[in-house]
Amino acid sequence: MDRRNYGVYRRYSKKPGINKGKDYTGLFRERIPLTPENIFLLILPLLLMLILVPPPKDVVAEQAEIPIEENVEPISIVVFYNNDSVIDKADLEEYLIGVVAAEMPHSYNQEALKAQAVAARTFAVSRARGLYGSFSEHFGADVCTDSSHCQSWISMDEFLETGGNETDWAKISQAVASTKNIVMTYAGQLINPLYHSNSGGATESIEAVWSNLGEVPYLKSVYSPDESVYNEFEGSTVFTWDEIKKKVKNKYPKVEFKNDPTQDLEIISYTSSGRIEKIRLGSIEMPGTELRELLNLPSTNLEFSFPDENSVEIISKGFGHGVGMSQCGADALGKKGYSYKEILEFYYTGISVEELRH
Repeated sequence: MDRRNYGVYRRYSKKPGINKGKDYTGLFRERIPLTPENIFLLILPLLLMLILVPPPKDVVAEQAEIPIEENVEPISIVVFYNNDSVIDKADLEEYLIGVVAAEMPHSYNQEALKAQAVAARTFAVSRARGLYGSFSEHFGADVCTDSSHCQSWISMDEFLETGGNETDWAKISQAVASTKNIVMTYAGQLINPLYHSNSGGATESIEAVWSNLGEVPYLKSVYSPDESVYNEFEGSTVFTWDEIKKKVKNKYPKVEFKNDPTQDLEIISYTSSGRIEKIRLGSIEMPGTELRELLNLPSTNLEFSFPDENSVEIISKGFGHGVGMSQCGADALGKKGYSYKEILEFYYTGISVEELRH
């Protein structure tokens, strides 16, 4: 208390003195006799307080019943459903269940499914915020369900019709729910979380696939172990040399060929991950990515053999563009005991796995 109040307290605490008679002066008044009437008057205010004021425990109970308001408004996303040609708004977490169900086999390790859920969530939200990609192919929607442009998606009914069951759907739903609102960032910004089926043993740096995008720190080539046990690891396709020449001529009408495929087909350079960087077909040179698209090949990690003078066998390793997370690799790491966070940090160099900032 301050000095002024302290002085008042001291002044009124002094006893000015006591008279010789029955009366007292100053602060000390005459005593009230303890008759039944006076006792009743003294306790009456206490009785009124007990009647009018509820007990403390009732107050606590009443306060406990008041609901606590939380900011639990779900995030929504605008989706173009390619199969139905419909644009609709969807709850993000519900949408992600269909993405994970379509993009990754439900038989995969649960930690791999969680990693896929985080990658899919980061992909969708980053597109919704306009950080990557274009909206022209899905009429202004945030994302579409075309896997060649955005992410695949499947409804629960379609999932059940194509071999999945309710237990499998619940497993996927749990993977999404247990990572709710978790995304990947780099230097404080949502990343571009590209992923593919199988890397063939090593992922690819983004600039080797999309040179116009340049280098991206978190999309670098990394060794990816134990993928050879998956069906997507290796494939073989046999073409006639005439088939290949026809496809090339459709795109490059002025190309010239010799009659010997062993002389007309030459690998000029490889990327750091062992994929074809540049190849020559006849008189035309093209990137390995263009050859993959032209012949509809699984990847650009290719080997060639010539069973006869008019045939070319192309052996491919891996499935997909090879950039970012390998889904088969994620499953292999999950089986080794990696958490979903460790899987993501393995494939996306230097990223942070954190809760989405609204």
